[in-house]
Amino acid sequence: MSAVAMGEFPPYKSPTPHFHNGVFVSADSRYHDSADDQGQLNTLNAVARQRGWRSGVSAAYDTELLHYVDNPDRLIFLSLLPLNPGDAVLEIGPGLGQISIPLSRRVATVDALEVVRGQAEFCAERSRQEDAMNIRITAGGDNCELPYADESFNGVILNLVLEWCGWRAGGSHEDMHRKLLGEVSRVLKPGGFFYLATKNRFSLRLLTGGPDEHMFQMRFGSALPRWLSRMLLRGQRAPGHLHSYRELRGLLRRAGFDRIDSYWATPEMR
Repeated sequence: MSAVAMGEFPPYKSPTPHFHNGVFVSADSRYHDSADDQGQLNTLNAVARQRGWRSGVSAAYDTELLHYVDNPDRLIFLSLLPLNPGDAVLEIGPGLGQISIPLSRRVATVDALEVVRGQAEFCAERSRQEDAMNIRITAGGDNCELPYADESFNGVILNLVLEWCGWRAGGSHEDMHRKLLGEVSRVLKPGGFFYLATKNRFSLRLLTGGPDEHMFQMRFGSALPRWLSRMLLRGQRAPGHLHSYRELRGLLRRAGFDRIDSYWATPEMR
């Protein structure tokens, strides 16, 4: 397996993102939050800079979210991954840095690609406060393209992101999922690993009538036949999209992944 020297980040593909407010901003970064979301992100970053990142999360959201993003139990999956001290790893959708920063203690470099620019800026500030200098934050990925050169990474992590990745891209969810998985395959080095955690369309929660956040809290939601859910949505585009295990394996194989190891979390992966 290939390795990189400490601090030597993999190259971007052309055009190179420009640097702004502590993050690199790729050419495809066009997503804009609603006024309410932007106000929350402004509070998050302002308080984080003044009083520390934990205070920023508590001020902008609540202490429950702070526990969620600062809970070491959510990192136990890292022990499943073939991480080496010389590795360059990409995390797509780092959120508030809950995985990227602990991950950076185990590898040479971490690239974190975040579609929400305000969250990317928070990740950069949190990385600075935690002295995680081997993390590079990039804002982008709106169109499910990765702004990195071919065969750049020893590993890629996509944790609870695939189901949402088509929301802002404009195309069908299925097309965007295929596109993103193809991009992951492109940027991985030969023999590299891809860790994907997502929710199952036929999870017990949905099969028993639970509300589906990917379909406007509709009961049963993604577990319904596709034709029926489309009829019930009445032309609305669902914000997320779940796959069955069989569908997901098919997507991965078509993207070029020939070895697939499966792990089933209980009660669920969070």
